[in-house]
Amino acid sequence: MHGFSRLFSLLLAFSIACFLAFVQSPQIAMAADTSLDIRILADPRGDLTFERVLALDSAQFEPASRPDINFGYGRMAAWLRVVVTSETDRTVLLSMTPNFVDLIDIYVGREGAGAAAGDFSHVATGDHRPVPGGGHSGLDDSVELNLRAHEPTLVYIRLAALDSALTTELHVYAKDEGPFRETASVLMAGIWFGGMGILAVIQLVFFYYDRKPRNLLLAIATFMVAVVYTGSLGVSRLLLFPGGGVGNDRFVAVSIWLSLITSTLAAIHILDLKENSRWVYRIFLAFVAMGLVGMGFGMFGQHHLFAPVGNVATIGLAALAAFQGFRTANAGGAATQLRAAAYAALAIGVTAVMVQRTDLLPLPVWTVHLYAVASVLQTILLTAALGVRLRAAENLNRAMQQQALIAAQMAEEQARKLVEERTRELVAARQTAEDALEAELASQQQQVRFMEVISHQYRTPLASIRTHVDNIGLSLPPSDEANHTRLDRVRRGILRLVEVLEVNLSRSRLQGSAFRPVLVRTSAGDIAEAAAARGRDLLQCAIVTDIPSDTSMRVRADADMLGLAIINLLENAAKFSRSKSREPVVLSCRLDDGDVAISVADKGIGIPPGEIGSAFSSSWRGSNAAGVEGSGMGLSLVARIVAAHAGTVCIDSTEGQGTTVAIRLPALAD
Repeated sequence: MHGFSRLFSLLLAFSIACFLAFVQSPQIAMAADTSLDIRILADPRGDLTFERVLALDSAQFEPASRPDINFGYGRMAAWLRVVVTSETDRTVLLSMTPNFVDLIDIYVGREGAGAAAGDFSHVATGDHRPVPGGGHSGLDDSVELNLRAHEPTLVYIRLAALDSALTTELHVYAKDEGPFRETASVLMAGIWFGGMGILAVIQLVFFYYDRKPRNLLLAIATFMVAVVYTGSLGVSRLLLFPGGGVGNDRFVAVSIWLSLITSTLAAIHILDLKENSRWVYRIFLAFVAMGLVGMGFGMFGQHHLFAPVGNVATIGLAALAAFQGFRTANAGGAATQLRAAAYAALAIGVTAVMVQRTDLLPLPVWTVHLYAVASVLQTILLTAALGVRLRAAENLNRAMQQQALIAAQMAEEQARKLVEERTRELVAARQTAEDALEAELASQQQQVRFMEVISHQYRTPLASIRTHVDNIGLSLPPSDEANHTRLDRVRRGILRLVEVLEVNLSRSRLQGSAFRPVLVRTSAGDIAEAAAARGRDLLQCAIVTDIPSDTSMRVRADADMLGLAIINLLENAAKFSRSKSREPVVLSCRLDDGDVAISVADKGIGIPPGEIGSAFSSSWRGSNAAGVEGSGMGLSLVARIVAAHAGTVCIDSTEGQGTTVAIRLPALAD
């Protein structure tokens, strides 16, 4: 646990470093001895030409308070009038980030009266156009400015969004600082992507050892956050769409909605919404559906129409996840507390980025990086929660093994004492008939306890055997089909032995005063289906069911006792079927004249006609069953169980052809 704490501290320090780096980045955007005067003119229809804008007075532009501009989502354009002044002659780069603005036109000239459009140089960029050459990295949109001391340089910038957010941030820095800044940006992005990749791998390792959906979905959600940032940081435009076009818009939009879908599905499982809060679970499913709709808008180039609605809804989703996390923070100790902190961090990051992108509040562009930091922090905390869960499961398993060992030792000692006690009672029972009767009753009770002890004693070694068999199976290569087949036969044998113990224990409990059914409203079809499944494991024979899915087949019954009666009938049918007959045993359940009729039919040796009336007597065996093992108690127990359920049981048998035993119980109205 100390090693995990150290890893957690390192990852936390990494996330704080990322945050500080992102926050500090705007503060170093301005080159020394250089000033910017930025003014904004909105162009909602996008029809203003450069000549018309150049003819406008600067007073018609709105002054900008910060070097970042944000108009949110929408098909529109905006003009920036930027005056750059330097104290010395120098060459600087005017850079604009992020690089996913669709169309950018930059016009560079000198400020002065009578300037014409032909006096300005023009640079066309934006992610709908090819990545510019000339040594540019492609991670930003930039233009080189040759500044003269105290002589203003005038730059007009047209920004147009067709299917993305219209937002940008201006940076001015010396040309010789370009390589260092690009290296720092790439290194910082690499550290972030590397950290997310490491976390995704750790989560996949957890999934390998704990095959639960939440572990796999968390790894996928982590990967999708990294995919989103390949678009937000401009990597997708540089690597996937260097030729321009609408591909980068589609990629960014679809990846955002896919990230929402995977994160929502992961939250459903991580927060255990299906078990803890059904109404919150339904809301999260609605967000998954909304994500699918958003993907459709994104693929068809209409992301700008649905994105504002989705962004506001995503804030609500993040807040609801944080609320649910805090509401259940103390449900599972450290794991649920880490989970609550993770979703609180995510809610802060999501709210910041969605408010900024939608332009609900005038937040600076760098606030979108809070989502990157929040994603790292959330992933670290959720990964830590997974580690805590695994450690808790390991401790619980160790405690259960210790308890099982102690229980086995106690059961062994109890069994020895029970055997001694029963021996003394049997000796005393021979003295008088009354003592013999009391000893018989005590013997029945002892038998139940003895079978319970035997059942408990077998479970521990059988569980150990099953564990070792599974471990052997994991160590074998998938191509070793022969040994995998042998291990499957061992598993089936273990299952059959467990079923034999459970059936015999159930039979032993239905003796004397223990024969008290607990009648509840239940489905006869479900009981019959469960008995058929147990019968196949127990008897290793073909059992065919004919049970319609009819919800009206409901009875008042003790499901365990009625199921045991059906298993007894299936066992008799399997034992007395002809050895060469390939006909399966048929178990059917249907409504018949106001009753539910459960019948078991076989193609066995049948019952002689004169002996059918005695078939339900205790210890009765047919005259033609001498070669078949049995005690003659099966049908007797069936008759007692059916009578306790206010039902009837009847036999229809033809010697040499087969037997059908039918249980009839009163059906309950819907």
